[in-house]
Amino acid sequence: MAPTSRILLACAACCLATPAGAEDQDALLRRIDALELRVQELEAERAGSTRARDDVDPDAADPPAGSATDWTRRVRLSGSANAGYYNGSRASVVPDGSFDVSDARFFVDAELANDVRWGETVLFRNAGASFEWDLVRLGELQNDVGELYGEFQGIADSSWLNAQVGRFQIPVGEAYLRYSRGYFDQPFVTNPVGAPWWWDEGVKLYGSDADDRLGYVASVTDGETPFDQDESSDEQLTLKLFANPTPWLHVSVSGLRSGQIGSADESASGALWLGEAWAQTFGEWSSVPNLVGGNVVPDGPNEIQDTTLFGADVILRQPGWGHLWLGSGTYRIDSAGSLYDRELRYWIAELLLEASLLLPELDPFYLALRAAGLGSEDGDAGYLLDSRYRDDLGYNMQDLTAYSAVLGWKLTRNLRLRLEYTHSVIDLVRGASAALGDPEDRADQLALELGVHF
Repeated sequence: MAPTSRILLACAACCLATPAGAEDQDALLRRIDALELRVQELEAERAGSTRARDDVDPDAADPPAGSATDWTRRVRLSGSANAGYYNGSRASVVPDGSFDVSDARFFVDAELANDVRWGETVLFRNAGASFEWDLVRLGELQNDVGELYGEFQGIADSSWLNAQVGRFQIPVGEAYLRYSRGYFDQPFVTNPVGAPWWWDEGVKLYGSDADDRLGYVASVTDGETPFDQDESSDEQLTLKLFANPTPWLHVSVSGLRSGQIGSADESASGALWLGEAWAQTFGEWSSVPNLVGGNVVPDGPNEIQDTTLFGADVILRQPGWGHLWLGSGTYRIDSAGSLYDRELRYWIAELLLEASLLLPELDPFYLALRAAGLGSEDGDAGYLLDSRYRDDLGYNMQDLTAYSAVLGWKLTRNLRLRLEYTHSVIDLVRGASAALGDPEDRADQLALELGVHF
């Protein structure tokens, strides 16, 4: 036994012996034996720790690759899931009174490198990789790839040049930030009608000044909805410019242009989605008759020549108060036949108020109201404005408008309860009501949903 240990035991024995008249001698000896055993255990643990440190290069900045400490420090697992009770009218897109898992997605983020240089030149400040497992969306099992990219930040040691290479959310407007990782933080159960989003494969560049007052996001992608599919050589280009002139004001303008989508042998399916609608072969996946100008017409050609979008968003946000989001835009689809050309307009107005404005005790609660719409605004030219209506209304929807109200309760940082009511109004093109048997044009739904996040 080490001298230090003997000294400790001797001191302990003296302390225990102080009340000797009140304690049995055998009990005293048992305590000394127990102390000696504990000291031996501590010495063994200390020796093992010293050997572990000796195995590590003292000049190495990071733990050896492959060690437990290395991967747990560099890799982060996270995810979110939403489940609850959903009910709606016959014309709604939710199940009729059922409990469902509406959304579930999981993420793996890995840090790959820091301060990568070539001589004295900084190539990039850090590099990483991200993967999203899109397991459930809108109550349907997807088991698909969401985002999957490598990221390089601080290229050439500049805040203006960062890149993602792979599959990512198309950076148009502000709504796409609420999908994928943003699902848990979005205040509503439903997604806004007509708001631009979806994933695509390519390269995204982004950056801003040091104070994040001015910035941009740009991308070059395949321009088609399916994963890793590009039926034509034409690419999709996007550019978003944003400004934060004050801490409470955010403004952005977005533009997108794609070349040809689809081919003579493959139906068109554009990458950009407006809510649950996207540019596709007119009449595709629907057995409902197509009405244009009040007359039944055949399905359109497979190819779409090009698409263009221009949109703008304004967000006013004040911590402790809430936010106001206003946005609108126009999406033009130019088909190979002018009969099928469409110009769709989307808009959104959303107001969120924190309940703490009334009483500090109501801090975990909030109330949000939203109105959003998508449509052609042309009674002779409709489109499939929500893919979930393809078997009922097909491409005969002129306008789709949804009004939502939600009461939210932030139970904890990782738990959120939401009660939402949505009233939707569907306007059909001329002649559709008679051809389709006067379908119901109102779709109401109610949802009580619990969101979890880790």
